Amino acid sequence: MQLTWQPDENPRAVTGIDGVRVRVGEEWRESSFWVDARRVAAWAPRTLAEIDAAALETLLAADREIILLGTGSQTALLPPQLQALVLRRGCGIECMTNAAAARTYNVLLGENRSVLAAFLIAPL
Repeated sequence: MQLTWQPDENPRAVTGIDGVRVRVGEEWRESSFWVDARRVAAWAPRTLAEIDAAALETLLAADREIILLGTGSQTALLPPQLQALVLRRGCGIECMTNAAAARTYNVLLGENRSVLAAFLIAPL
């Protein structure tokens, strides 16, 4: 069997991460944002503590089945009441590092799954 590498053709795939920034397609993002198969958009929270119900509603409005929340270089969990808000809407949410969120997002995107990744990027 011959294996042939095929680059991800989705322009909204995460193509790089350097510990501070995240690259989607050819563009490096230096502040928090979210991405799905259809669009990339700025997102106001810079830290986990800044995420509130309104910030989550922004993500839920994209109507995806799962939200991957990149929490920076360390994994941190949302408070239970905010997790419950997402789950009550029939959407899954997983918190992980930005690097793990990027990898997981690309895999699910490649499988044509209904996924959104949000990345917290604190200003330097």
